[in-house]
Amino acid sequence: MIKQVGWTAVLTVAVWAQPKPANLTVHTWVREDVFAGFLGNDMDRFETGVRKLDRILAENPNDAPALAWRGGAELYRAVRAHESGASGHFRELYAKATGMFDRARQLSPEDTGVLATSGGSYAVFAERLPAELRLEAYRKIRELYGRLHDAQQQFFDKMPVHMRGEVLAGLAQASQRLDQPDETRAYLTRIVNTLAGTPYESRAKKWMERPELARSSTLVCQTCHDPGRLKNKLAQPQ
Repeated sequence: MIKQVGWTAVLTVAVWAQPKPANLTVHTWVREDVFAGFLGNDMDRFETGVRKLDRILAENPNDAPALAWRGGAELYRAVRAHESGASGHFRELYAKATGMFDRARQLSPEDTGVLATSGGSYAVFAERLPAELRLEAYRKIRELYGRLHDAQQQFFDKMPVHMRGEVLAGLAQASQRLDQPDETRAYLTRIVNTLAGTPYESRAKKWMERPELARSSTLVCQTCHDPGRLKNKLAQPQ
């Protein structure tokens, strides 16, 4: 919703109304807007990202990455509905989110962006879901991030810290929540050995030294998505 008139409103409309530049992926085009809602509760910017996705999907309803991001947006809305006590609305939005994730996977089952977006959305919000749905969310994280890791295995160790850290942290946290102690420790050990000097290593060590802490803390979302990526990409010639 646009809450003010004048140049600010015009510029806000212009951002989402314009088509996605040909040199950008869907992920780069919407990530910063959607995560402004996910991590900063900036609903105006979040809605800008949603409108960008809706424009892409209006032009191509089978755009799998856009569907995955749109599923993440509906999952966020579902969580907010749950936390406000609107259980009926939560169920409607949650079903819509899972349907979008499933559709994206059906359209492009090996797309690493779809796997990362879907798995990452569950990882961000699993702890905020109703208790009876959290294990289902963690099973999805283990499946999606497991497939993502397998697809990236040959070059995984050369990927940026955030990407490696979130996948391994998501797998470790899913294993812990699913009561798989050996698997959990294996992922924690790998984090310690390959992500030295990062927030992931610090938290993983704490989980290994004091396993009881794992029940009331998380490993995921410890590094931020770099701001300004979209601005820098838009400045590049197409």
